[in-house]
Amino acid sequence: MSGKKKVVFVEPASTHLHVYSRLTIPRLGSVLLGTIMRDRGWDVKVYIEDIAPVDMDAVRGADIVGISTITPTAPPSYRLAATVRAAGIPVVLGGTHVSFLPDEGLDHADFVIRGEGEVAFPELADALERGRGFDGIQGLSCWRDGQKAHNPERPKLTDLDLNPIPDFSLVVGYDHRRIATVATSRGCPFPCTFCSVPGMYGSTFRTHSIDRVIAELRTHAMSRYIFFADDIFTANPKRTKDLLTRMIAEGITPEWGAQVRTETVNDDELLRLMRRSNCFNVYVGFESINPKTLRLFKKKQDLAKIQRAIDKFHDHGIKIHGMFVVGSDEDDVETIYQTARFARDNHIESVQLMILTPCPGSPDWRALYAQGKKDILSSNWELYDGHHCVHQPRKIAPYELQMAAMKATEQFYSWGAILESLFRGDLFTAALRFSAKRLVGDWWKDPLNRAHTERLRQELYAERQRAGRGAQGAVAVPEAFIQDDLGRLLEQFLHELGIRVTPLSEPVVDALHRVQQTVDVIITPIVQRAARGKEELSQRLGAVTAAIQTNLDKWSRVIPLPVNFEQGPVFEPFARIGLLFTENLDRIRQAYTRAGEMLEFWGDGPAAVPPVRVPNQG
Repeated sequence: MSGKKKVVFVEPASTHLHVYSRLTIPRLGSVLLGTIMRDRGWDVKVYIEDIAPVDMDAVRGADIVGISTITPTAPPSYRLAATVRAAGIPVVLGGTHVSFLPDEGLDHADFVIRGEGEVAFPELADALERGRGFDGIQGLSCWRDGQKAHNPERPKLTDLDLNPIPDFSLVVGYDHRRIATVATSRGCPFPCTFCSVPGMYGSTFRTHSIDRVIAELRTHAMSRYIFFADDIFTANPKRTKDLLTRMIAEGITPEWGAQVRTETVNDDELLRLMRRSNCFNVYVGFESINPKTLRLFKKKQDLAKIQRAIDKFHDHGIKIHGMFVVGSDEDDVETIYQTARFARDNHIESVQLMILTPCPGSPDWRALYAQGKKDILSSNWELYDGHHCVHQPRKIAPYELQMAAMKATEQFYSWGAILESLFRGDLFTAALRFSAKRLVGDWWKDPLNRAHTERLRQELYAERQRAGRGAQGAVAVPEAFIQDDLGRLLEQFLHELGIRVTPLSEPVVDALHRVQQTVDVIITPIVQRAARGKEELSQRLGAVTAAIQTNLDKWSRVIPLPVNFEQGPVFEPFARIGLLFTENLDRIRQAYTRAGEMLEFWGDGPAAVPPVRVPNQG
């Protein structure tokens, strides 16, 4: 028997089906750590669950188990960690999710390595062999005297060439003839608000030497396709051109793809070199066709630049995978369908319509979601894969966003789109679109996806279902709320639907007796977060709500209206109220829009949002 210490690294598969489930592009973290530990004399196995199932006998026979986590794989990572921990084996969690939420990670594991782990993991392995010495390991979180402890951050590695070339032969079941992953750099200098990459890898652009990249590419000579896993492959155009020139000169030109930005097309020489070096496709973060959303995301591009980028990539024979984010505070239902039509009209070969997702580590997470300024609908991390609505959008009900994102994807991957590819003689795109079409169909069949969608639907229609029939007559709203901007919007919205609003004055108990025979529904605002300057109003509304609650026996319909003064008007609670009076969501949306226009809510002020247009379902 070998006397070597054994370490097993695991990357769990996502438990939810999504439209790219069948395309496995291996992440590099576990492979790199496995190579480092192999070079230090350890017996190493790496399991990427999307490639091959985990052998639990190998896991139970390990001296250390390392588990990589991204947000949607956090729950299966935690379940595996609990199993390993119960067997008495030290378990280490790493990856983006636990790097930003180490306390959560320590609820399930012995150790968490925050950020880049190529130095910290070997140091931890050495300390475990000695049985002590965890205090000096930078970037480590651990248990100390029964308490969670977090050692100081580790500076980012400046010389990436110090790392060995990742050895994919360590990955159980890996086929070298298919897709290989190569990273030539780390970090992203761009400040997209929804992205956690700068938080994980920094905003400084760090690179491997070109000699090192060429050497790594030679190890993948059998691979049919190389994915350059850089966050932005063309962030430094001169360096990228130098690399591609070397690849061409040395005959290392497999088909390849990489993530790039629209600015890439500004350099004609770079485009020519990309094509000559056999660039097959690019993954472009267009993000949105809505100018207001692009500004919100801090994307310095517009629709003209997006269309120009599409045309120039296509002119050079490079296929495009367009990545769009839908469901921002500036998006409405029509934006989503327009995005799919835009992609189809511009002959983008494949798309992802990713639902905006609160991503731990992103600027939005830190500034909005973690502070409670925006609402999160689910704490189930498995749903945080970009295909499930888990946040409260401002201009769309969550159920509408979920349905529109999937239906628009369905429309893009239609039989017409598949036939269009065949007529152009593009068999690859036709096959890709056909596979995506099947996966979208499978998405709807998945019981977990169906349950999530139905839960969003039930929440939207909750008041109507509880009422059992459409409401009639007048609505009572606390007078204190009507005096506020949001209350005036509610009053005008109901007026647009033809509903009379009766102000509910204070003291509330007396007012309830006065309107008992004339009011059909009482709306009671529930303040979720009192913004600065709204403390007195929040207290008054809290007292009104308490008084109404004590008199519930007199009323069959008391409708809570969630209010977040910092977030401003949100369409979904208005829709829930509107559904008491009509099942026509288009009519409700029109009433909401007209109300805002009359009150000049849709200007550029801090509490304003643009109007919500009626969706074109075609």
